[in-house]
Amino acid sequence: MEKLSFIPIILVLMLFGCQQKQNGALDTSKLEKVEQTGDATEEQLKSVPILYNVPSLKVGLDALPFEVIPPNDLPFDAMPLKMTIEDFKHDGKELRVDFMSISKNKEDDIIFMITVHNFKVEYAESLGEEVQITEGVAGYYNGSLSFEKDGIYYNIGYYNPNISEEQIKEDTFDIALQML
Repeated sequence: MEKLSFIPIILVLMLFGCQQKQNGALDTSKLEKVEQTGDATEEQLKSVPILYNVPSLKVGLDALPFEVIPPNDLPFDAMPLKMTIEDFKHDGKELRVDFMSISKNKEDDIIFMITVHNFKVEYAESLGEEVQITEGVAGYYNGSLSFEKDGIYYNIGYYNPNISEEQIKEDTFDIALQML
């Protein structure tokens, strides 16, 4: 009989979790807010995005009101992806998510970064070459790859001085395909 009393509690918790995703707001309950330093006034701070450090990829991805699929397979021996989230309007609705990694071998000087927005942004890269990533998803490539899918805007940047520009482009497309 005691087991049955847990079922309503679990259902309520599940519904609350679903509601967080449905209302389109960031769940900050497990995120670490980075306090702003400096001499900015409270009024000035309202125009600065709130930055959140994320303790793990799972926590960060679960906190988002939209789905992002980070790549599992990077084209170099990479450190685990680090994730940060910025809340532009201080209401959890206009977000920028950054994923970053570097090579495990510091001498390789390899940098990898993905930026994701859930609001329209104009990347300078959109002046680049128009490319087809998959059926129905086009983007622009100009040293980094920018594209949009279902109202989510992506930019993938990859710097690796050890390989050709053509290989960097191919690797960047492979990463984008993992995210779609």
